[in-house]
Amino acid sequence: MQVLGFLFLLDVVFGILVDIVKNDDHIRIKKLLVSVAFLTMYFLIIASTYVIGERMDDAPEALYIVKILTYVFSYFYAANILRNMHNLTPDNRALAFLDYFLGLQVIKYLPDLARFLKLTSGDKRNNKKQKKQ
Repeated sequence: MQVLGFLFLLDVVFGILVDIVKNDDHIRIKKLLVSVAFLTMYFLIIASTYVIGERMDDAPEALYIVKILTYVFSYFYAANILRNMHNLTPDNRALAFLDYFLGLQVIKYLPDLARFLKLTSGDKRNNKKQKKQ
């Protein structure tokens, strides 16, 4: 949970910097509250996974699952942090590479994740089209 809390703080800081520096915008409380809600969801998922595993006398297995979940949530936080850092410094080739690598290359190796992302992005497009009509 400490790892996710640290990544959350980094994500918020770089998100605020992108809004202020790049987008010439102000800090939006709604965006921050949504981020806090996501962090709370992640904490609840991790805590409930561990508690359920412990109550079923499977604490080592529950810790393993918690570790996997933490890596998954950390991946998405890290990808967003790198995207924000790249937006702040678009000429930085190292950040551009890391943003590209984390954003695209990992998905190539996870076909199910790529399929899921295509489905969810298609759903968002369909919802936007329906709202416009």
